[in-house]
Amino acid sequence: MKDAIFFTNEALARFIAAQGRVVQKVVCHLWQNNFNPANVFEIIDNVELHFNDGQKITIGCNDAGNGLDAMEYDPKVVAKHLRDEFDGKIKLFSIDASATSMWKDVIGKELRLVRLTKDGDFYVADAIMLDFGDEKREIMINPEDGIIIDFYEEI
Repeated sequence: MKDAIFFTNEALARFIAAQGRVVQKVVCHLWQNNFNPANVFEIIDNVELHFNDGQKITIGCNDAGNGLDAMEYDPKVVAKHLRDEFDGKIKLFSIDASATSMWKDVIGKELRLVRLTKDGDFYVADAIMLDFGDEKREIMINPEDGIIIDFYEEI
């Protein structure tokens, strides 16, 4: 895969640690761009799966903006950084997405497996499939639209 971006060992370790845990809550962090008041838009910056044992995994865009990552994330620090850097024109919102149609059916279910695309000895950071048994979700990245989350169906 030419010019592919790969997951780090730290991200892979986070995916492995998340497997086997039961989802208690899902939080999405959104960036709202207010540079043009007539054309305000929002993108999903990342999604956090909170587990019933108090652990969580955050999946979002890597620092370079060209792939996915599993990262440490503090929304208060990010909100302050955005406020300072963009003079309040970009805001961060955190939304409990647990009751949305996308996530309600995975609450209380075990994250059985995190599936990734393998290229040789490395795992491509273009998409992640979260397997909850009878429910599956795919997380992808789009350079213009941020994080894309969708239902996943086996072909």
